[in-house]
Amino acid sequence: MKKQQKEKMTKGDKTRLKILETAARMMSEKGPDAVSMREIASHLKITKPVLYYYFRDKETLIRAAFHEGTRHFRELDTLVLDESIPLEKKITMILSNHLNFIRKHPDMPKCALKIIASPSDGVLSGMALEMKNEHRKMLKQVIYDAARKGEVAKEASNDISHLLSAAMTHFIIEAKENGLTALDKGMPARFARIICAGARGAKAATAAFLLSAMMISGARAASLDLSLRDAVGTALKNNATVVTAEETRLIYKERVKEYWGTVYPQLSATGQYTRNIESPSFFIGGIKIKSGLNNVYTAGLNLDQVLWAGGKVYTGIKMANIYSRASDEQLKTAQKGVSKAVKQVYYSVLLAKSLTGIQKESLDLARQHLDTIEAQYKQGIASDLAVLRQKVEVSNTAPALTQAQNLYEEGLVELKNLLGLDPETDISLSDGFTCGVQGPGEISSLYKTALMNRPEYRNMKYQRDLYIEMVTIERAGHFPYLSAFASRQFQGQSDFGFPGSSQQNWSTTAGLQLSLPLFSGGSVNSRTRQAKLQAGIADTNLKELERKIKIEVKKAWLSMNEASERRESQTTAVEQARKALAATEVRFRNGLASQLELNDTSLALNRSQTLYIQALHDTCSAEAELKWTTGE
Repeated sequence: MKKQQKEKMTKGDKTRLKILETAARMMSEKGPDAVSMREIASHLKITKPVLYYYFRDKETLIRAAFHEGTRHFRELDTLVLDESIPLEKKITMILSNHLNFIRKHPDMPKCALKIIASPSDGVLSGMALEMKNEHRKMLKQVIYDAARKGEVAKEASNDISHLLSAAMTHFIIEAKENGLTALDKGMPARFARIICAGARGAKAATAAFLLSAMMISGARAASLDLSLRDAVGTALKNNATVVTAEETRLIYKERVKEYWGTVYPQLSATGQYTRNIESPSFFIGGIKIKSGLNNVYTAGLNLDQVLWAGGKVYTGIKMANIYSRASDEQLKTAQKGVSKAVKQVYYSVLLAKSLTGIQKESLDLARQHLDTIEAQYKQGIASDLAVLRQKVEVSNTAPALTQAQNLYEEGLVELKNLLGLDPETDISLSDGFTCGVQGPGEISSLYKTALMNRPEYRNMKYQRDLYIEMVTIERAGHFPYLSAFASRQFQGQSDFGFPGSSQQNWSTTAGLQLSLPLFSGGSVNSRTRQAKLQAGIADTNLKELERKIKIEVKKAWLSMNEASERRESQTTAVEQARKALAATEVRFRNGLASQLELNDTSLALNRSQTLYIQALHDTCSAEAELKWTTGE
């Protein structure tokens, strides 16, 4: 009998498969949410209606791509359920199948990690859970059959499932971090041998392998996916400026408690022992009389309470509270400054990444055009000079890609620095240029919002209030100082040991103390005038800051307004440039367009894409600046 021939793939089947492969690759790079149907169609150089002919919506496309990507799992199910195959060989087959799929589809590790990081209520997460449950059900049946035949202990079933999951996760992370060369073909057999050895009763081996797999997974963790919000949150936890401001704020909180301490009574205890080596004496009528015994003991308990100090105590507490509130505003100032810086650097990294993609596409186009011209040269319809010119075009395009890649890496390092991360930390940005949709808004309302929300403005108000309170503090030097006191004293003397009751004396005193300043050489008046002048300067600085804030708001508003208009004008430019390039390529292949026209339209596409991405970046960066100027 003739072998059954494989069913031939139609052109439509090939197109459908190409769409699935392209979608999976793009989603593995950016994540499913960041890839649109328009981008997929643009990348494939087909129209959106063609794409929607094969897949009615994005969810259908995601499901089909996921089903295609996980088909290798389902193809293996029937084979591993064969009871005649030993468990160790089945596990080897499962892991080998998984490893071969990773080798065949290098983008799969990235895609799998994106699925793990996707929202729990998303389409991908739901499909992954469904597949995981099916796979787990199959594994349970395999392990049950092995236990029934005595190959493994019944209680080891859960361990085997966990170990297989750990091994598969290890393959994915190793491929992502160190490339496919880190995964040799003998790994599945070795892992299967260790798993089965542990499952047969060697609990220590099982535990050791499971622990090592977990340690490998933790040590070679997947790259840190950061949304814009995550990046800002990380910076606010780790950035040294914010940490310092937080510690300064705590210092001022403690200062409030310190000032409150002066309001409460001050209680102190004293004690003293004196040994009279030669006792003092005094003379009465020429007769020398010895005073005191050999051992003298004294002790006291003293209580002092300020009753009135010309308002100085109350004002001191009030100033401490103002200092505390001012430190809160300083912390907010630091937080908002760091937040703005992180957002703008984040957008700069996104810009560099997008420019890298644009330059890569330009280089690919230049190489495709070179292939076309070389093919025409072989057919005798293009000159060797045309081939040489296109080779020069390829050579001239390559450095721009290298430069864009370098800018992207430098941007990542700067972002890590702001986030307080080690420069070797592997991070990827999950957000895009999703900002500035509503425009900058009305300028008049932004002025009011800024003066209400800017922490620097509130802090300057507190500084002015402090100088006003300082006038009260200095003026208090003219007023009396009244305090109350009480004291309990002990005294005892003896020649030998501690004095007995007949040698002891206790005394108690209490009273009021009034201190009235009469003349200080004019120093109090001078300090009061200085405080008033400082308060006047603070009020002037406050008005100047108000003017400065309005200028900052106006400039940020103008920048965002201009960037938003530029973004709108560039929205259709990229599609038009792409259509022009496609038409020119057709005309060039048919001999109706020159090589110069082909390269010019390629350059026009590159420029329109660059201008569009730059406009998106400028809009987002200006929005971050505007939000900072308004205190958001």
